[in-house]
Amino acid sequence: MKKFLCCDSCFLITVFQEGKLNFLSQYKDQFYISETQIVGELIKPVELATLVRKNISIIKEDRDEIIEKTKEYCMKYETLSFYDCLCMAYAFLDGYCLITDDVALQKKCILNNIEYKTSKDIEEEYFDNK
Repeated sequence: MKKFLCCDSCFLITVFQEGKLNFLSQYKDQFYISETQIVGELIKPVELATLVRKNISIIKEDRDEIIEKTKEYCMKYETLSFYDCLCMAYAFLDGYCLITDDVALQKKCILNNIEYKTSKDIEEEYFDNK
């Protein structure tokens, strides 16, 4: 079973605004997000952070190897955000498929052999067929 790492906060915000975030709970073992990203990017509105925590599996520990790989990506790709680099580190080391609509990040994923899907891909696969 494929594991997806939510990289773009805008994807989660859109899903939240459309009232579809609860739907992801049935796939909780497939959709993940880093606690670091929740705290850094998704703390407002509070109900969004709460629903994300309820419906998506949380990666709570940034291991040393994740931190080192994140630093490496941050130095190598200065145009990417810290959170983009963190997600790439998790994807590279733990085999996640990133959910991102960011074209610059998609290009870096290709360079690093990291699989990604767009939010449209996810919506078509998980929301539109239900």
